[in-house]
Amino acid sequence: MKQPGRRDFLRLMAAAASASALEALLRQATAQPLASGQSSSPQAQNNPVRIGLISDLNRSYGSTSYGSTVERGVSLLLQQKPDLVICAGDMVAGQKTSLTDRQLAAMWEGFQVSVQRPLQTAGIPLLPAIGNHDASSQRFQGRYIYARERQQASFFWNQHRDALSPGLTEAINFPFQYAWHGPGLFLVVMDASSATVSSAQRQWLSRALNAPQRHKDDLCLVVGHLPLTAFSQGRARAGECIHDAGSLAAELRQAQVDLVISGHHHAWYPAEALGLRLLSLGAMGSGPRRLLGSNIASAASLTLLDWSVSDQCISERTLNLNTLSEMQPDLLPTTIVAPGFAEARRRSTQWQRTQRG
Repeated sequence: MKQPGRRDFLRLMAAAASASALEALLRQATAQPLASGQSSSPQAQNNPVRIGLISDLNRSYGSTSYGSTVERGVSLLLQQKPDLVICAGDMVAGQKTSLTDRQLAAMWEGFQVSVQRPLQTAGIPLLPAIGNHDASSQRFQGRYIYARERQQASFFWNQHRDALSPGLTEAINFPFQYAWHGPGLFLVVMDASSATVSSAQRQWLSRALNAPQRHKDDLCLVVGHLPLTAFSQGRARAGECIHDAGSLAAELRQAQVDLVISGHHHAWYPAEALGLRLLSLGAMGSGPRRLLGSNIASAASLTLLDWSVSDQCISERTLNLNTLSEMQPDLLPTTIVAPGFAEARRRSTQWQRTQRG
C-alpha cells in the first residue's frame, strides 16, 4: 500500500482538526441554557415537538455540492434530532434554462447525498417548499419558463414521497402544494416559487387550511419560498415578494394561521406584519444579505422551533452556522420599512398561540 506523503498527511490532519472543531461547536451549542423567556416548567417540557427550519442552501448555478455552513447545519440537525425539518426552498441551484436534464438530475442527487439522505437515515422527515432555484413557477405566454426544472423537482420528491406518509394530505400537486399533519401540528405548503400565487392556488389554500385533519389545538404553519413583505436589501422590489400580499394575508388571518415561514431574502427576521406572525429564515448556504435598515449581513443560520402542545407555547432559537452561537433578536432592527411593502415589526421569539375557536 502506498504510504501517504507529507502533503497527504497535512491534509488529513487539517480535516481531523476541522471535524474536531465542528464537534466542539456542536457540543457548545447544545449545552447552552434555555433562551431568555422560554418556559422550563414540567408542563411546557411535556413531550414538545421540535422542528428544524432551513432555507436557501444552494450555491452558484448548476452546483451539485454544498458549502461548509450547510454541512454544519445538517450535522447540527442530526445532533438535535428534531421531529421533522421544513425547508423553505432553494435546495438546488437551478433557474437557468441552459442547464441540461442531466445537470438538473445531478443537482438533486447532490442534495440527496448531502442533505436529504442523512436526515432520512436518522429518521427525520424533510418536508420541502419549492423555491425559485428549485422549480420556479414563473410563466411566459402561459407556459412555465422552467418547466424541465419543475419536472425534475416533481420526479425527485415523488420518489421520496413515502418517507412523508402518512401525514401527507391535499397532495395532488405535491411537492408544489400540499398539507401535512402530525401530532399537534398542521402544515400547509404553498407554491411561492415566484411572486404569483394564483387565484386557483388561493382557493386550494382556503380548502386545505379548513381540512378536517386540522384540529383546534394544532400549531398551524404555512410555508412558501417568497415572503409576504420585504426584509432584505436588494429584495425590496417587484418579483421578490408575493404579489397582492394583502389579500392573501387576509385569507391567512381568517384561517387563523399561527406562523407564516419564508426564505428567499437570505436574512433572519422574526416579524409581525399584515396582522400575521411571520418568520423570514436566514440562508443556510451562501449569499447572506443585509436586512433593510442594517449594515450587517445576516449570518448563515437555521432555526429550531420547540412547540409545547400542552401549554400552547412556542420557543424559536436561531443558530449562527459560522459560530453555532445563538443569534439575538434584540440586535435586529425594531421595524423594517420599504416603499410599497407592508411594514414589518420585530416580534418576540417566545410566544403563545391563540387557540382556534
